Amino acid sequence: MTAASFSTLDQSELIHLALEADRLGNSGASLTYLKEAVARPDATAPAHLLLGAGYAQLQMYDRAAAEMESALAVDPSFAIARFQLGLLQLTSGDAERAMSTLLPLQELGEQHALNQFGSGLIHLMRNEFADTLACMSKGMALNTDNPALNTDMQLIVDKVNALPPETLAAAAQAAAAPAEAAETPPVPDDQVANPIFLSAYTSGGKQ
Repeated sequence: MTAASFSTLDQSELIHLALEADRLGNSGASLTYLKEAVARPDATAPAHLLLGAGYAQLQMYDRAAAEMESALAVDPSFAIARFQLGLLQLTSGDAERAMSTLLPLQELGEQHALNQFGSGLIHLMRNEFADTLACMSKGMALNTDNPALNTDMQLIVDKVNALPPETLAAAAQAAAAPAEAAETPPVPDDQVANPIFLSAYTSGGKQ
């Protein structure tokens, strides 16, 4: 497509063309459409999120995070972008930033799936595994719009359930101890948070 042809397309058309190209397995064309969309003064938060998703699929995680941050800069209330950025930060091993990114999702209320998923990830970072499982279960029940996201959260549930019994027992014992004495032993990154799969990024819907 020529530069002149691109100029006739608006944001919605560029996004739809990008999604169709991605569906057909043409990631290069999808990225081209999305890069055109975000380069314009009227760039939308979904365009930035989808470009970030494309970069995440290509394992270009720094660029993915930058685009998701841009999505939130355009629209701070874009909850799915906030959740996916926090998930990406956690996957990349930056738990502190992930925690800061995810905490505002609690403002959505307990009946919002992303509130529950975000809380589940926060509990995961704290090795509070029972609470992680409870939040993920509730979130998956609430989420009826994004099946791919439920698939990703089930992968996290499966990883928690596969932890060694002694790790789960130690975490449960720490949770039952007085708050001032509780100290949950760390869990190796590769046992829980990494890898967290990113397939739901292609959904791009605003929740």
